[in-house]
Order: sequence, then C-alpha cells, then structure tokens
Amino acid sequence: MMSKRRRTPSAPTHTVIDGSCSIDIDVESAPHLEGYRLRCELVVTTHRETVELVRLEPITTPPFKAQLGLVRVDNQTTVRLKSSDVGKLTRDGHASIPVVLHFDHSADVPFFEEDSDLALTLSTRRKGGAPLDGAGRVVLVGDGRFEGGVLDGEHCRLTYDAIVDPVPW
Repeated sequence: MMSKRRRTPSAPTHTVIDGSCSIDIDVESAPHLEGYRLRCELVVTTHRETVELVRLEPITTPPFKAQLGLVRVDNQTTVRLKSSDVGKLTRDGHASIPVVLHFDHSADVPFFEEDSDLALTLSTRRKGGAPLDGAGRVVLVGDGRFEGGVLDGEHCRLTYDAIVDPVPW
C-alpha cells in the first residue's frame, strides 16, 4: 500500500512593506505627521495565516514647539518599534498586527518623563483600511491611547498606505 505524500509547507516569507504613514495625535501642540516614508519588515509564517512586524525604520519629526506641563520647549520626536506580537493574515488579504510604538521626545525636562508608548493593532478592517491585493497594496490603520509621558491618555491614529514585496502568496 502506497502512503500518501504529505505536502511540505514552504518556509516563512520575509517581506518588506514600503510606503507612507500619517500620525494624528489629538494634542494641539503635536504636529500632524503626514506622508512620512515608512519601511518595515514582516515575517509571514509558513501556512500564510500569521504575520509579525519584525522591524520598523524610525520616523523622526521636524523640530516643533511642544507644551510639557507649564513649559513650552523645542522638541523633535522619534518613533520606534518597541515590540510586536504575532498577528493574523487571511487569504482575502485582511491583516491585523499588534504593535507597541515608542515616542522618544528630544526635549528633556528634569524630573519629568516625556516619552510615551502607544499600543495599537494595525488592521485592514478599520475605517480607511484596505486588504492586501494581488499587486501588493495594503492600507493598515490603528487607533490607540498613549501610556506614560507627556502624551499619557491621549488618542492617536496611524494610517500606513504601502506596498508589500514580495506578496506572501
């Protein structure tokens, strides 16, 4: 009797997502960040069901005046990936990727923690999002509230319009 040959799944796919992002923070002194080039690396697992953001090139704002408590200071903010969890990818191109972004403010005030973290899930299913298509285009949107620092409790929305290359299927 001949045994059935099991199909061996292919290796995880390492892919690049390259595009532009907008960051809207509901704080009057925070600049609206639009059209920032953003390049990330993703790993899509063997069965093409899960995805993880493993690298995000930092985003640095132009200098701006920020209100830190009672003090108005010159500031520049750098956004970095602090962590990410395994997300989901469906065959119809929908994705959700949980991440924590760290907002590092250049202004340093003694005895005051300025930096903030933002936990959000980047998703194609949020308003303004679009699933990954055959050409590799995707729009990921995430909303969250900052924890810690000068932005603690403030709302933020990130929109990432990009091309995935190679497309994972």
